[in-house]
Amino acid sequence: LEIEFKWRMSLHKGSNPESSLYAETKEDEINMKSNNLSVPPLSGPNNVNIINVNSAESSESVEVTPHEMTYGYYNEETVISRSNLSTDANTHPNTPDPGTGTSISLAELKYGASSFHAIILPVTLTMILSALAVTYIQTPETKAATEASVNGFYNVFTVSEDNSTAANIGLGLVNALVIVSAIAVATFLIVILYKFRCMKLLLGYMILSSAALLGLLGGLMFQVFLEKYEIPIDTITFYFLIVNFAAVGTISIFYQRGIPLYITQGYLIATSVILAWQLSHFNDWTAWCLLILLALYDLCAVLTPCGPLKALIKLMQKDNAPSMPGLLYEAQLPSGVERPSLQNSNNSNSHSN
Repeated sequence: LEIEFKWRMSLHKGSNPESSLYAETKEDEINMKSNNLSVPPLSGPNNVNIINVNSAESSESVEVTPHEMTYGYYNEETVISRSNLSTDANTHPNTPDPGTGTSISLAELKYGASSFHAIILPVTLTMILSALAVTYIQTPETKAATEASVNGFYNVFTVSEDNSTAANIGLGLVNALVIVSAIAVATFLIVILYKFRCMKLLLGYMILSSAALLGLLGGLMFQVFLEKYEIPIDTITFYFLIVNFAAVGTISIFYQRGIPLYITQGYLIATSVILAWQLSHFNDWTAWCLLILLALYDLCAVLTPCGPLKALIKLMQKDNAPSMPGLLYEAQLPSGVERPSLQNSNNSNSHSN
């Protein structure tokens, strides 16, 4: 089947020249309809539409950019066959190159590999330091005392050795569900505050929580470390170190001006390690249930379309989005590596941690 199209440059007075595709006569239009030729509305990428040609002998599709389909007489007409339209990209300037479809470019591969390398190091370091802290910064006395305070504050039901295994699993699962639900609600609240630009309230909450975590929980962890390894220190020096540690950490995370990036990254890793050390004091049943549910929740929060962390990352990646330090770990990409979809992107990109 060989259908010829009329290709012309529109020369209407008072309008810009536009490439259009026409049937020259009413008979041509009838022939096209008899061959089941349909022209959809102009809506594709780069104003490209697919014209389907179906007949008893063949069924093919042609990529063209019709502005309208009419019939009548026009000037500056050139006859272009369907075969030319589908094979010769130079004949039709708006026809996309077949080699550029959905293939991954070298720049995209380079960006993906650099992003993975930039984020795998802090994640691995956080996991190793958390495991070391949980293993070596513990004593039987401090572990029992911390477990009692943590279980009394976080747990809804008390898991006891007197209960059966099934009962302990059920109670631990309920306790873990309550904790994960509280985390989910807090995360959605942060996304809502960020979406509606309640930045002062959100920033105040983040600064207060970070300072409390570094100062109180970090001080407790440091105290256990001193007691376990019997390191002598006076009270004034102890509080001086803890206050400075919390103050410098809060400033480096939220102010960041004049502070090297590696210091900010180090404090973000320290925050994760301290929190992991604190959460390790749950009883075994609640700890395992919490670990599994947190892993599932993290997958849903990052990968699902309605995930709060995915929504937060999308909001922060917009051009007019306000900066919100402390929410995401910022990893610096190597020099010369930029995000392919952005013309003027920086080498520093945000990744969830």
